Amino acid sequence: MLSYARSLVESLVWNQSITIVASITALALGSIVASAAASALLRRHWKINLPAMSRLPLALLLFCLCDWVLLQALPRLRLSFSKDISSCLTASLVVRLLLFFALIAAALPACWLKCRQGKRTRGTAALFIAVNLAFSVIQVDAYIVEPLLVTTTEIALASADLDPAAPPVRIVHLTDTHIERLSYREEAVIDKVNALRPDIIVFTGDYINTTYFGDATAHEHFREFVAQLQAPYGIYATRGTVEPSPDYMANLIEGTEIVWLEQEAVTVNGRGQQVTLVGVNCDHDDGDIARLDQAMAGIPRDAFTLLLFHSPDLIHEAAAHGIDLYLGGHTHGGQLRLPFYGAIVTASKYGKRYEAGLFQEGGTTMVISRGIGFEGYSMPRARFLCPPEIVSIELAGQE
Repeated sequence: MLSYARSLVESLVWNQSITIVASITALALGSIVASAAASALLRRHWKINLPAMSRLPLALLLFCLCDWVLLQALPRLRLSFSKDISSCLTASLVVRLLLFFALIAAALPACWLKCRQGKRTRGTAALFIAVNLAFSVIQVDAYIVEPLLVTTTEIALASADLDPAAPPVRIVHLTDTHIERLSYREEAVIDKVNALRPDIIVFTGDYINTTYFGDATAHEHFREFVAQLQAPYGIYATRGTVEPSPDYMANLIEGTEIVWLEQEAVTVNGRGQQVTLVGVNCDHDDGDIARLDQAMAGIPRDAFTLLLFHSPDLIHEAAAHGIDLYLGGHTHGGQLRLPFYGAIVTASKYGKRYEAGLFQEGGTTMVISRGIGFEGYSMPRARFLCPPEIVSIELAGQE
């Protein structure tokens, strides 16, 4: 039953978003009229004046207008470039209406009793405005502040499969860039990555936002983004779920210095450290395991192996192969997280188990990054309690 309800909601959001917005808007207008009518009725027939309650519909309308202005402003501010804000606006309207009806349901009877007793009613409008302002602050943080707070997670790892006599090699991992257009966020990523002075840069898929899947300008902006990254021992990448075919990937990276790994391995000598990069494309089916087996064929067991795979879903197979380090993304860390709970949705078959961070499975260390960008279509270009992430790993030999 729950599965059917979730499928129904998803179908409505994706396919009937305009209808939903129209319905919610009509409900909002209806609630405003109903509230004003109730206030007028109390004043006319029972001589009860509720001035605070009568101002709530106007406050609700103004907050909804601010939500629309915020979403419309994002492309103009070069923050995100959604072509459809309907689902985001719907979500905001639903929250505002729930707050509105909850306050009406709780406050109206209390106000009526106080007025009947000759007491003044206070704080109703102030509480409504305060709660809605708090929700507005959350939206500003999610749409504007956090997407620009690009963070760097630095990890140091030592392995017996690396040369203890050679200096450490720095690998910077980027994933889920989901580029629509070059924005302040990508500019911040470029500056932070180059400041780390990486020896090797690796990408693990989902380079273009799904809304801009076939957009030539988005592709060109991705190539401009990559051209500004600096790594003396190369930039390596594999396909994610957005890149559907080898032809698409070849067109996307044409003219860049990206070395694309398609079910194959390449050994890189970085500052004297021999690191074998293994790239496997992600289709989220049983073929992923076969492709991993194919890529690992012929690699010596004592080689330091670094798997590039888009999602965390091959962790057990990677551990069985004795892979030393596994880098992935896909989960976006949830993108929208709740306090004390974390990711609401991860799109991984393991649910929240590997939503983001550092994990150990047997002899395999896995790092799942929160990524850089956002999901596409009408999904919110927002991050809450989940800022974009660059992962910097320093690999050293161990005696």
